[in-house]
Order: sequence, then structure tokens, then C-alpha cells
Amino acid sequence: MLAEALMELAAMGGTAIVGAAATDMWQGTKGAVVRILGRGDDRVEQRTSVQLERIPLELEQASGPQQDRVRTALQNRWTEKLAELLEDNPELEGELRSLVEAVRAGIPATQQTFVQNNNATGGGVQNITQTGDIVVGGNPRNQ
Repeated sequence: MLAEALMELAAMGGTAIVGAAATDMWQGTKGAVVRILGRGDDRVEQRTSVQLERIPLELEQASGPQQDRVRTALQNRWTEKLAELLEDNPELEGELRSLVEAVRAGIPATQQTFVQNNNATGGGVQNITQTGDIVVGGNPRNQ
């Protein structure tokens, strides 16, 4: 099982990838993700590149509330890919952390902040990994 710190890093990576998609940082971010996930395997790098190219298109085609759902689905998809990568290759933690930090430093905070709504009904249980401020009810603090 993946350590909590690495799972958190994977989640930050998924958010960074999707957050960078609509910015000037996209090509550099995409290239770094391809290198990290591909690890020198041309076929994996090509497949990853094609998958990453879909992100801006999917976000562009979605509108309003649908865009939030698409963004969340994309973040979850890339978080899962990164979690699997880190589980098999924990030595890649430093590279992924550097990528996350570069994206965070390069895009405006407003593009790094997303709302995630989680609902559990009928006795359902959720396990959610998230970083940053978590607001339950009330108004978020002004930043």
C-alpha cells in the first residue's frame, strides 16, 4: 500500500497536471510528465503524450458545472496513474515533487484552487486525500 505522503504527492501531481493544461506551462509540464511516467520506454512515452494531449481538449469542450466534473475526473485519473507509478518506483518521488513545485510556482493561485464536492449516502464511507484548506460549511477565509 502506498504511504500517505506519496498518495498526497500523487494527488498534488494530478492537480498540477490538470491545472497546467490551460497555461503557458503546459508544454513543459507535459514533457516532464511524459519523461517521469515513460522512464525511457518510447511506447509508454508516446501513449502518455497522447493521453496528456486530450486534457486541454476535454476541458475546453466542457462548460459550466460539467467542466468541474471533467476537471475532477481528470485529476482523479492522473492521481491514480501517479500513485501506481510511485508505488512501483518510489525513487521517482523527487522528480514528481519538483514538477509539482514548478507548476505551483508558475501558475496563478486562482488556477490552482478547485472545489471538490463529496457526497456519501445510505451509510456510505469516503476516504479522501486532499491538501490545503478544507472548509466544511460556512465561508472560506479570504486569501
